[in-house]
Amino acid sequence: MFPAANLPGAGVAVSKGPQAGASSTAAFGQPRAPKIPPSPPSVSNPPAAGQSTVSGKRSTLVFGPSQPQARSAPTAAPMPIAAAVPTPVPTPEPPEHTTTPDLIAAGAFAAQAAPPAEEHEIADDEASPEPGTFDRAPPRGLIIGVAAGLALLLVVGAGLVAYRRLAPRAPPPAAIETLASAEVDAEKDSLASIASAETKARDALEVAGLRVRFPQATATLARIEIQWADALNDQAGHVAEKNADDPRVAQLQTQAKVKVKSAFDLLSPAAKANPDSQDLQLAFADYYRAKRLPSSMNRYLKDVKDETRAALIQGLALAQEDDGAEKAVPKLKAALAASPQSARIHYRLAVAQLALKDEANARAELKETLRLSPQHERAQALLEQLGGTAERK
Repeated sequence: MFPAANLPGAGVAVSKGPQAGASSTAAFGQPRAPKIPPSPPSVSNPPAAGQSTVSGKRSTLVFGPSQPQARSAPTAAPMPIAAAVPTPVPTPEPPEHTTTPDLIAAGAFAAQAAPPAEEHEIADDEASPEPGTFDRAPPRGLIIGVAAGLALLLVVGAGLVAYRRLAPRAPPPAAIETLASAEVDAEKDSLASIASAETKARDALEVAGLRVRFPQATATLARIEIQWADALNDQAGHVAEKNADDPRVAQLQTQAKVKVKSAFDLLSPAAKANPDSQDLQLAFADYYRAKRLPSSMNRYLKDVKDETRAALIQGLALAQEDDGAEKAVPKLKAALAASPQSARIHYRLAVAQLALKDEANARAELKETLRLSPQHERAQALLEQLGGTAERK
């Protein structure tokens, strides 16, 4: 055969610069073939034992057809080969019908070729745990229901606090005792006892406090003011009998009007706050009696159930009229039967009897008035006019 050195250069194609992992092929007697990208070797078919490999890959020399293998001359110098440039080898995918051993080998090969994964990549590949019962957000309806329940509790709590602060309270025992003492003093009907009763009634209201509804005390104080007006008018009448031009007459009458107005100022707001109070209705009836307005007086008395207290107001109203003394006496006696220790009623009955010219009974009532209230100035003055002597104890 011919030595390789004597072959023409046009008939030899030599691949220069072979790369690691790719096969190098020299073709003789054929035109230069186009470069074909290397195919990855099959893992399942390892190279034969007698074939030479470079970097784990085999290199093959392909000769033209029907040409015998040429022997290189022993004296020919070897052709220089460029240094191999490593290229990344893609990981082969297992065939469609790969057996279990092949898959194991492919996995081992991929594990050797692939770089180790980072820790965060491994953590991401791990399956996340399924959410538990307390990991889920509560339903919206449950949140709304809880919020509504809390709001309701706040409203109820605020209502209870407001009720305890603003609800009417019962008057304290000290206020009730003070008011009872004021009523006792008022029944004595002297100027000093009336003044004492007025002071005690005001003290009862002050002890009770502004937050406590105490219509009984307000009504009692208003009736004491009207009682003051009656006493002042009696004094003015006695002074006028002696001297009608006495300036004290006008002064006493003016003071009486001030007391009546003071009673109305007390009753008006109290009646609005306590429209069903029997005590306030009686006090209003007594106010209109002092103003000499019988129609208004009767309007307040028609719903009063305490007939004995209403009888006193009716008897006082009748005694103020010119010819009303005869009708006033039965009413005053009915009131006296309910309160026999009232010096005020005894005195008013004596005045009505004197208007009827019944001096004997009038003198007896005046003496009883002074027995119950020794400081009763008007009873003492009237008894002296009749020529009698008071029995004092």
